[in-house]
Amino acid sequence: MRSQLRDMASPKTVWYLSVLLVFCSSLEKQDCLETPNVTSEELPTDGSQVPSREKREVTATIYEKVGEVEFDVYNISLEIIHYLKSHVKSVTYPILISSVLNVTDINITTECSSDPSGFRCRCEDQYSWSCDQCSSNVSCDEIVDGKTCGCLNDYPSDGKFCQPITNLTACTTPSPTPAKKYTESSTTTTTPSSTTSIQTTKQSTASSATPTTPSENTLNLQFTMDIRFEPNFNDVNNAMFKDIDQTIVDIYKRNMRGFISAKLNSLKSGSVIADFTVITTIVDNVEIAKAKADIVSTLGEKYNIKFICLNDAIFGNGQVNEKVVVYCKPDEVGQKTAICQGNGSFSNRVDNCVLKEIDNLFSLSQALVGTGLPVFLERLRNSTFNLLGRIVASPATISTVVNILKNVANVSRSTPINKPLMTNFLETAGVLTSNGAKASWVDLNKNLNKNESSAFLGTIETLSNFLTDDFFDIETPSIILNKTTVNNSINNLFNLNSSVLIDIPASEASFNSITIITFDSLDNVLPARNSSSLNNSVISVNTINGKVVLVKVNGTIKNVTFSFDVLNKKLANPQCVFWNFNLFDGLGGWDDKGCELQPEKNGTVTCHCNHLTSFSILMSPSIPAVLRVALEFITYIGVGISMGCLVVCLIIEMLVWNAVTGNNTSYMRHVSIVNIAVSLLIADIWFIIGAAISDNEKKDLPACSTATFFIHFFYLALFFWMLVSGLLLLYRTVMVFSHMSKPAMLAISFSLGYGAPLIIAVITIAVTAPGKQYIRDNDGVCWLNWTESKALLAFVIPALTIVVINLLILIVVLFKMLRRGVGDVTQPDEKNALVVIARCLAILTPFFGTTWGLGVGTMTTPNNLGIHIVFAIFNSLQGLFILVFGTLLDKKIREALTGRSQVSSNRTRSTSAATSSSSGLGFFRIRRRNVFNVSAAPTSSTTGAS
Repeated sequence: MRSQLRDMASPKTVWYLSVLLVFCSSLEKQDCLETPNVTSEELPTDGSQVPSREKREVTATIYEKVGEVEFDVYNISLEIIHYLKSHVKSVTYPILISSVLNVTDINITTECSSDPSGFRCRCEDQYSWSCDQCSSNVSCDEIVDGKTCGCLNDYPSDGKFCQPITNLTACTTPSPTPAKKYTESSTTTTTPSSTTSIQTTKQSTASSATPTTPSENTLNLQFTMDIRFEPNFNDVNNAMFKDIDQTIVDIYKRNMRGFISAKLNSLKSGSVIADFTVITTIVDNVEIAKAKADIVSTLGEKYNIKFICLNDAIFGNGQVNEKVVVYCKPDEVGQKTAICQGNGSFSNRVDNCVLKEIDNLFSLSQALVGTGLPVFLERLRNSTFNLLGRIVASPATISTVVNILKNVANVSRSTPINKPLMTNFLETAGVLTSNGAKASWVDLNKNLNKNESSAFLGTIETLSNFLTDDFFDIETPSIILNKTTVNNSINNLFNLNSSVLIDIPASEASFNSITIITFDSLDNVLPARNSSSLNNSVISVNTINGKVVLVKVNGTIKNVTFSFDVLNKKLANPQCVFWNFNLFDGLGGWDDKGCELQPEKNGTVTCHCNHLTSFSILMSPSIPAVLRVALEFITYIGVGISMGCLVVCLIIEMLVWNAVTGNNTSYMRHVSIVNIAVSLLIADIWFIIGAAISDNEKKDLPACSTATFFIHFFYLALFFWMLVSGLLLLYRTVMVFSHMSKPAMLAISFSLGYGAPLIIAVITIAVTAPGKQYIRDNDGVCWLNWTESKALLAFVIPALTIVVINLLILIVVLFKMLRRGVGDVTQPDEKNALVVIARCLAILTPFFGTTWGLGVGTMTTPNNLGIHIVFAIFNSLQGLFILVFGTLLDKKIREALTGRSQVSSNRTRSTSAATSSSSGLGFFRIRRRNVFNVSAAPTSSTTGAS
């Protein structure tokens, strides 16, 4: 019947055949295909009439049966379902099945199917469930008129399906109320499906709607009172005990819709901990949180109850050391827990929520037998595809699916697995290996007491041992299976998707079939741990850098060669490994026993092994682990020195500010250098925060993205303030007699210095973050992504562009000075400030440009040790260079620090300053006559020129 549905055969055939099957099973002692016991009139053989008194009366028994038909259909489009529904409505009744069997009516009542929001059962028009069923089974729509609902989030727990609306009664009915006589009876189906009921005439069977009792849920809760414990607190007649007990009852009764009862169980020491129980038919996290807050507001002042953890997005509020329990969504089972810490945050977060559909499948899998495998695997495959997004995001649900696959693997030991069964199995497994599941597998693999990833691979290996003798190929989006023959006379080469080449010599081909399974993304599932990396974080830099391939033969083999294409060409140090299920006391890990690395050819890694199982290659950065530690040490020490220099720079600027900012040019010069130092200092602080996040055992992606954003923003601000300095130099050199007001200069400078970096940083994260391509994912570093999105260009292009612009500005300014002299291109009281700006730009611009050019080099050629070392050194010297060339080499600042006056007392000293490195252009070694032929400036102007 299922194949008929797929092929769109005559709908009448489907319904007629369904009706026959129902009646065959429902007529009890009568065989539905046999004629009922009918006595007929006997006629003489000679044709004469029989006297009337000798005739026997003809009697017939008419049976009326209401049959329930349940269709399990898969991969059926909604168009076909709607077509069948409309055809049922257009059928003319009665339908003659045989000479003694008629069908008088068919009604579709219920449709159950999986969608992205979960598994749901919906009633057809004029059918519904009672509100008692709606409450006990969790309705997915509103209860109408206190009587009915049309949608449930699961199969109805009592096995009853949608009933005619006219036969349903209100929830408040004290006793079961007989329903009106009707001739319809309903059933349900699965994904997607339609349910029918059939009837015959002439008498109808009576039935009644029996209200179901909503299930009770017991909540074990507690709160802590910061008071001294006394043994008499547990006396039920104690005033405090009675007060707390009554308050709990009143508050939870007021806040919870399904409240049944509440009771204070005991008060125990640890300050004073109140353990209490609440029984309810409806578990709602919002209601529980509201009641919890009510407890604190009502009893808090009296018994010193207060929240320490506040307004967590998942766990709400909590007291110190309180284990907060949050119940899962209506279509999930399980709960989430966390413990409130004294610092106001929740830790030890555990999410055990599993989708109900997956949990139901797990229950079914525990009683699974071989004959049920086809239907079960098809339903499992459909459910995992329909709920893919929610499954891969939930470690608990992934773990449950793995347990289902283990149960399937156990059944396969006694049931041959053919191509359709294996296809459904591999498609289900492929969901768990998708990129979206990577973060969930990282969480699962951190639990060294469970071997979920190893068990997952083990289920596939088990099934591959029990395939039928047929030869076939299966190709799914992420897993490819080839089962083929082996030639015993020549070498056998198997080229798997141009990524893995397997060479088996003819002398080893003592078998006639081989099964090869290639995984495109099993690196999302299996950790890259081996015997040296499990407990040694310094060496655990390995990466699975090739496809994982599983090879099985119906014999033995001691000589096989694998050639792997490497996935990341930037990694080196290849290791030939196989997955050893027994490593680490059954936890599982990569092992290299029995495999040897062969010389590399044409960018591939070749391995020679003497056994078969699941193989791949591990690779790591070419820089040895010891040197990587040394580089990290140099970087952290250097950044620390840089930050210290920047702090000193800012302190000096604060001390001499009034003495060196007497004119607009000097003022803007010092504003620029202060903001350059501040930007680099904050960027270095965020750099250290980002490094700490990267080194954390559990990488916090939102925190890493935040650190990356601020590092990006403040490093850009550093370069844009360098640009502000360059533009100031150009403006005061080219436009000598132009006078822009200080507020206007500040507005332009801050808009350019911080506004432009903010725009670039925001656009970068807005474009790349939705696709999870904002930060680097391959090495765990909190910095802009390069491999996938090239987000790093949002820093490199502006930074290097500014370097080029500043160098061009220096060339223009130097050219003008060489032609006309400093005195001709500047105002007299601005000479020193412009000279210092020019010196800073001439040194700091190439230095910063070189530093970040090397930084780009570390990502484009990560295996070059020399670039890493030079970058670490240059990066650590940035703060020192700002302190030296932006502050300490300025003579005005040195004089202000030593308390000496900068008043020019005579024209001779002013002239001799032309050859001074601090007052003139000694930095450029410019010597011209009468360059500084200027009169003495007023004291306020001269002392402020810096």
